[in-house]
Amino acid sequence: MIPVTRVKPGVEFAVIAPGGFRILSAIDQAAQVLGFDVTITSGTDGMHSGLADPHHSGNAYDVRTHDLTDQQKQDLLAFLQCKLGDRFYAFLESPGTDLEHIHAQVKRGTTYP
Repeated sequence: MIPVTRVKPGVEFAVIAPGGFRILSAIDQAAQVLGFDVTITSGTDGMHSGLADPHHSGNAYDVRTHDLTDQQKQDLLAFLQCKLGDRFYAFLESPGTDLEHIHAQVKRGTTYP
């Protein structure tokens, strides 16, 4: 089976900014390189931290982690951080809870490209 990027039902991509395309590309590359499916769980949809939240502008995406091993989570996070570079950040949000996921976004105060 070929590892792929999946999308949780209901996730919306109403707008994708250039930084968002870079994040989506890194997520897809991670699936291929790391050898397991990666599922996007939030795009421009859902409840976020206000109107200025980067999800709404297509500059942030969330990835499911609760179905990954601890090693896979670490590998995925490290891959995304490395691939995205200094204008982005990715971190494990709400670790150890039902809401745990990797959040990746263009750094606040940064313009991409």
